[in-house]
Amino acid sequence: MNKKKMSYEEKNALKGKVTLVTGATGGIGREICKRFAELGSFVYICDIKETTELANYINKQYEEPRAMAVPYDISSKVEVREMFQKILKKNNGVDVLINNAAVHGTGDFPEISYNEFLKTIKIDLSGAMYCTLMATPYMKKNKWGRIVFTGAPLSSSGIPCSYLAGKSAFIGLAKYISKKYKHDNIRTFTLVLRHCDTPMIRRVVKGRGKDVEKGIEELNKKSKTGKMITPEEVAEIYAYFSLAKSPKISGLTLLSDGGITYL
Repeated sequence: MNKKKMSYEEKNALKGKVTLVTGATGGIGREICKRFAELGSFVYICDIKETTELANYINKQYEEPRAMAVPYDISSKVEVREMFQKILKKNNGVDVLINNAAVHGTGDFPEISYNEFLKTIKIDLSGAMYCTLMATPYMKKNKWGRIVFTGAPLSSSGIPCSYLAGKSAFIGLAKYISKKYKHDNIRTFTLVLRHCDTPMIRRVVKGRGKDVEKGIEELNKKSKTGKMITPEEVAEIYAYFSLAKSPKISGLTLLSDGGITYL
């Protein structure tokens, strides 16, 4: 857990709020779940993989339960609907939705097959849309909601076209939703990540036949800061956005690539 000393107010900043995190068992997702539980939110941990272990770990840190496993496949509209029905039985809906799930995809343009393209898009983009459609009615009713997207920069290179197409689409989607629901206090935020030291990026490095540690060292050197952003830092950025009081902090896209990309 985060070791910094927190005030009572910060510990309870999201008390009474419900957070749903997709892609929750990956490097970034785990830290997001832990951070939002630390802020007092009840966190639903969604991933196609089993998520009970992470939920148990979080719940052991507190006197009351703050997490529940919801292992569902968000590429399926049926499973997304079932997940939200489960949430509705225990809580009335989702206050903070963090669309973090992604698969890297295989194949690249023009060799990639259409089916492989759709397989990635269904998780990286369509899954986020399903969850957003299910979450917004409750947010609108309560006049409070936060929707976060983990995206990818438009100018990113070296990653499959399907991943880039899905994750970069969040930039426009977040701006549209922000405008659509600006009078309902539903705010959106997108963090586009070029490089983040996660298990996924380490698998990618290994899959390209490189020594993992040397590959990570090379990626760190590309950054002006000397290192990639960490999952813990991503979680802190999402927490900051969710707690921001200014209504102007909505529809924003921040680029995190260590200064590699020029906008």
